[in-house]
Amino acid sequence: MPAVAPKFSEIPGCCWKIWLINEDLQEAGGVYLFESATELEQYLNSSLFASVASNPAFSNLQINTFDVSESASVITGATLMKMNS
Repeated sequence: MPAVAPKFSEIPGCCWKIWLINEDLQEAGGVYLFESATELEQYLNSSLFASVASNPAFSNLQINTFDVSESASVITGATLMKMNS
């Protein structure tokens, strides 16, 4: 993961990515925060995402998108960085 992480730090509109791993079950995932739905859509249509989706090392790829409940997230200590603030 550290070898490919720099590519993900360059995604336009991506505030951050949390990398998840369960080595015992050979599962991995990520949680991303994007500035907007438009930038998320651009990422999902990018060559970087296509390379992840077509990587034979991965199977059962699942993508779920959610809105952020900012008021509840701030109460529990989430840092919701807004790039254009």
